[in-house]
Amino acid sequence: MGRVFLLAACLLACAVPHHGACAAATGPVSAIAGSQKIACKLLSLTHPDHTFFEGSDNYKYETQTQYWSSTAYNTPACVFVPQNAQQLSFAVTTLTLTSTKFAVRSGGHMPVQGYNSISSSGVLLSNSNLSTLALSHDHATVSVGPAYRWRDVYSYLQPYNLTAVGGRVGHVGVAGLLLGGGISFHSSQYGFAADNVVAYETVLSSGLIVVAKADNAYSDLYWALKGGGNSFAIVTRFDLRTVPSPGVWIGIAQYNETDKDKYLDAVYNFGKYGSADSKAAIIPTIVGYPSVGMIAYAASRFYDSLTNSPTVFENFTSLKTVADQYAFGALATYISAVDALQPNGLRQDFRVASFMVNREGLSTVHDTFFGNANSQLADIAGLTASITFQPVTKGFIENGRSRGGSNPQGVDANNAPYFWIVQNLSWQNTGDDDTVRAFAKATIAKIEGTITSHGVAGGYLYMNDAGDGQPVFQSYPSANLRRLKDIRTKYDPFRIYTNLLVGGWKALDA
Repeated sequence: MGRVFLLAACLLACAVPHHGACAAATGPVSAIAGSQKIACKLLSLTHPDHTFFEGSDNYKYETQTQYWSSTAYNTPACVFVPQNAQQLSFAVTTLTLTSTKFAVRSGGHMPVQGYNSISSSGVLLSNSNLSTLALSHDHATVSVGPAYRWRDVYSYLQPYNLTAVGGRVGHVGVAGLLLGGGISFHSSQYGFAADNVVAYETVLSSGLIVVAKADNAYSDLYWALKGGGNSFAIVTRFDLRTVPSPGVWIGIAQYNETDKDKYLDAVYNFGKYGSADSKAAIIPTIVGYPSVGMIAYAASRFYDSLTNSPTVFENFTSLKTVADQYAFGALATYISAVDALQPNGLRQDFRVASFMVNREGLSTVHDTFFGNANSQLADIAGLTASITFQPVTKGFIENGRSRGGSNPQGVDANNAPYFWIVQNLSWQNTGDDDTVRAFAKATIAKIEGTITSHGVAGGYLYMNDAGDGQPVFQSYPSANLRRLKDIRTKYDPFRIYTNLLVGGWKALDA
């Protein structure tokens, strides 16, 4: 017990804002077995109302309810829920001094176990109570804490006829989307969601709390956070540019399975010529049900204007529909309605690939994915297998750079447009995990091999849709990767956010 109080005294000294001396006293860190017990005791001693243990309702809420996919459920030694950046700083210092592994969870949408969760060998830091949500006086920016999901941000901004460049799915967390770059319905106008971040309030691995902006002393950190993941700092507040949004045209349409080729033609044409109208966006998603051999074709259409365009989606509107909900309304209303249809608690797996827009490539990806799914996964109860072709226009890349400057992703605009594809598998039983994941890895590898052999590989892998083990940072330009590694060394020389903070893609590992 004496050791606990000795450490507590040191931690209190280290937790003083702008004090980095404690971290400077150590070398590169590695976890010590059993240290999580000491860390949890310290956190509970100093913040008893914010530290939760197994068996409590708060523990279950933070380790299960807050996650989208049950594949991410885990059993940390304890959960610490800071109320502000200062408390998070204290927690990071505690975990550093005790050499304890930890995970950080914000929205909880990433389905890979151990990427935003941790076992009993470590501590979960939950951002559930970092809940800043405030418009600036001139309404030009909105400050958002990582407690929120995008549906919360859109609902908050709707009464002001404003929105933010954020996620297309409401239950996705603000923090994860932005740290991975972030695709938005508005991306062809404004680029990655991260291209629209004005400032990041962060906790460095030393416990120091700093605000990173494009034009201050932490401009290099600002750049790294625009798609560089979790290797650099824990963000406690994002300041985002707002954009006008008095209303949009938006909705999902479902098409006949017999019109597969016409549907893929429409997807190709939008991908090829979508830059002609930057206000338009589309999410073409195909969902397979292998147990019954059925495939459903759908697309979410988005147009950012009070007046609908009669031509921008004409390749889709010319198709016969099973149902079509496209209409004028508020983005927040649509996001909330779609969210209600997507249950939490299923088992999920993502994999990503990219290719330059190519009609043959669409058919190849479609036939490979669904052919394999129908032949290999038909016996798995409750499984759905979907693939989404996300069009990325040249305007997406160029407008993002003109708005927010360069970013770590460094996507080559000269080879645009692209399709960034995501395969998503959803199932019910843990006993099927190995079969489904083996299928996912083998199928995406086959798809990547085929598009590479045809000379249309896109190169870049979008972090937020990637699966465990996919080489995300290896797909960034080599100069950007070197810069990321240098920035990581500068701000985290002792590898706290690489060796102790588990999960995610680490720049150092690439």
